[in-house]
Amino acid sequence: MRKSEIGRVVCAEAVAPATYRLVMELPVLAAAVRPGQFLHLRTASGRDPLLRRPFSPSRVWPERGEVEIIYRVVGRGTELLSRLRCGDSADVLGPLGSTFTLAGDLLLVGGGVGIAPLLYAAQVADPTRTTVIIGGRNEEELFWRHLFPQNLRGLLTATDDGSFGHHGFGVDLVPEALAARHFDRVLTCGPTPMMRKVTELCAAAGIACEVSLERRMGCGTGGCLACICDKRAGGHAKVCQDGPVFAAEEVYV
Repeated sequence: MRKSEIGRVVCAEAVAPATYRLVMELPVLAAAVRPGQFLHLRTASGRDPLLRRPFSPSRVWPERGEVEIIYRVVGRGTELLSRLRCGDSADVLGPLGSTFTLAGDLLLVGGGVGIAPLLYAAQVADPTRTTVIIGGRNEEELFWRHLFPQNLRGLLTATDDGSFGHHGFGVDLVPEALAARHFDRVLTCGPTPMMRKVTELCAAAGIACEVSLERRMGCGTGGCLACICDKRAGGHAKVCQDGPVFAAEEVYV
């Protein structure tokens, strides 16, 4: 059941250009939210902007009652969040949406801030059975690599400019990873072209794949219909309610 909780900010810092890390005390939500789900935030100082903004937790520490969110400033809502400082508060609604399947041998493929839910998945899954592929524009954007569990089975990186790891896109590394070992499931989140290519590779290899879709969400509860996506069997799904995590064969990425 979703709940609204006022969270106190315990850490607010820049981690890359226009990218921020926010840690809040949210004991109720920290105990409830699962990898793949999202939280709906707004600053607690007022209703400007009126609508909340959706964020997938990047890491959660239930024993401390803390939730971490890493986000990029892309508009007024996220710009207001970037002004938060330690001791400030935010109004948080959640947990919302569906979850990843974390059993078995996993390959996680992410790019940009889409890496956030995969980081949380890696925190909860068995790291010794988890391989991660992440990509960014340059080395600075791959700060994520320092946040993943140290005992992952593998962590592969790629940058568009070749400043760190593979020179190219993270998805370039997927075929070799799939050929090198068995995976029960692939989880992916990030830019749409990347996710579409991952789903195609998984379909060709006969491997189950789950996608976490990013959409604009007005209400986060299925009422406004702003976040619908097309289902392969026909009709539409609400990303905020039916997703954001879907089996790749269910929806058009």
